[in-house]
Amino acid sequence: MASSPDDFQQGRLPLWAGNLRTMVPTHAPRRPKHVHAVHSYAVVILVTRGQSRAQHAGALLVRAGEIHIIPPGDPHGGRHMDDAEGWGLMFRPDALTAGWEDPTAPLLGPFTRVRSGCHPILQPLPAQRARMEHWLQLMQDELMRAEGTSPAALTSLLRLLLIDLERVAAPGPVAVPAALGLARAAVEFIEAHALEALSLAGVARALGRSSAHVAAAVRRETGQTVGEWILECRMAEARRRLRATDEHVDIIAERVGYGDVTHFIRLFRRVHGATPAAWRRRLHPHNA
Repeated sequence: MASSPDDFQQGRLPLWAGNLRTMVPTHAPRRPKHVHAVHSYAVVILVTRGQSRAQHAGALLVRAGEIHIIPPGDPHGGRHMDDAEGWGLMFRPDALTAGWEDPTAPLLGPFTRVRSGCHPILQPLPAQRARMEHWLQLMQDELMRAEGTSPAALTSLLRLLLIDLERVAAPGPVAVPAALGLARAAVEFIEAHALEALSLAGVARALGRSSAHVAAAVRRETGQTVGEWILECRMAEARRRLRATDEHVDIIAERVGYGDVTHFIRLFRRVHGATPAAWRRRLHPHNA
């Protein structure tokens, strides 16, 4: 049967793409315009008609033909498309690799450059834009297939789109608030080291700041604690392994940073509403 945005939100699919208005999960509350959203996944918005006003490290105006890219953890305006039409894509890092800092993942360059202070609006050439619209249309078609969605097909299309994004000229730097810069650095470090023995103190030490300073910046800018970001990154890798491998749950627990499998199962159930084994069975019912 056709997939829904909730399949992505619950980790059963590596991405979701389509008309931006279809990207909002059915259970998500409508946010007021002044309230910022923060996601643990990346977002790509391609405006095809009109213009979109958004907040993302300052006020933005995204015109027809332009692309707005939002890395995980970046606060941004809750509504993008009030006066425009376009395509939207959301995906987590486990759609491509085990982590955003994996050296084999150069396709994530546009997002890491935004985190480094580059402007989040890209201006592709007409031919580049046409190709990306084509990839997004094919992703939407794959998600709507009555006989079921192929995650492998979605991942292949995502790679093609990211190749085109990488070919668009990198934007120049913009002034980024200090607190946002620190929060971005913290989230980036967590993504690279979440599977290790990691704590708030370790993140703060790596960034050369006090634990209280890092904790306050991350919570204020992203709405989540350092511990919650560590948990999200570990759960993303756990979902990737449950989807893509036949490893036993105790092995997965160890590889995502938990020596106690019971503790891992309890955390996974709290986040996903099911144990890892039950979550995997729902994903692959023919193997049950």
